[in-house]
Amino acid sequence: MIVELVKVQTEDGVRLDGALTSATERSPDSIVICLHGVGSNFYGSRMMAELATAIAAAGSDCLRVNTRGHDYCYTGMSRMGVRRLGAGYERVEQCIEDINAWMQWAGSRYSRVILLGHSLGALKAVYYQGNQSQSLLKKVIAISPPRLSFKAFMEGERSVEFRQSIENARTAVREGEPERLVDVSVPFSLLITAESYLDKYGQQEKYSLEPMIDKLSLPTDFIFGGYELQHSGVAFSGLDTSIQRIAVEAGLEQQISVRVIEDADHMYSQHVKPLASAVLSLVD
Repeated sequence: MIVELVKVQTEDGVRLDGALTSATERSPDSIVICLHGVGSNFYGSRMMAELATAIAAAGSDCLRVNTRGHDYCYTGMSRMGVRRLGAGYERVEQCIEDINAWMQWAGSRYSRVILLGHSLGALKAVYYQGNQSQSLLKKVIAISPPRLSFKAFMEGERSVEFRQSIENARTAVREGEPERLVDVSVPFSLLITAESYLDKYGQQEKYSLEPMIDKLSLPTDFIFGGYELQHSGVAFSGLDTSIQRIAVEAGLEQQISVRVIEDADHMYSQHVKPLASAVLSLVD
């Protein structure tokens, strides 16, 4: 697969890279911008690569991009000088600056953008449309966005581990070391700064998915794996039905859709083809 490497700079000076897969049949006026999940990057996901190929073959350009949360830790330049960046250091809200940079790049070339994300990238896509007004952005496709809810994790099956992870992060902040790396085990084993962990999973619930649903202003399509909904714990359990219920109660059932890929796990292992079919039906 031949791609064009693309780079942008955010307003606060962070360089981000991406890969553009061009449509094979025509020069389109629309592009799908794809956001990776936690600790991933624009080139490392086989699933995203296959989706990009399918999208381009169907007639739309596809740009897989980095956010500053790519990989787990790296050293990068910004207007504040050299900084540690990556999934272990990011605040989710910084995705606004990252996506703005990619939207600015797209705005000089296209008249229509679809924002597609996987996992944390999906949550960022949903969060972005609720916090930015972009006439260029026409639709969001959110593949397996997780439930980042302090309350849900405190009441979940791994609540003891979660409490300990939260307390470890709070201790670091109390001791004046918000960038101390803490070893957390929920929702999965990860070295992350105390500040970043509390940003994502803290009591303020800044990025809790379900409260975002009734505020969505654009067509938004959610896709989940059937296996992940059943076996991935509180981060995904019941999200499909919860989102549908909230959409109906808010009168948004024509704007918000939920699809489930039967038996698919979070990475859509062995299920990329049905995922691609679902995505292509939404890229219109």
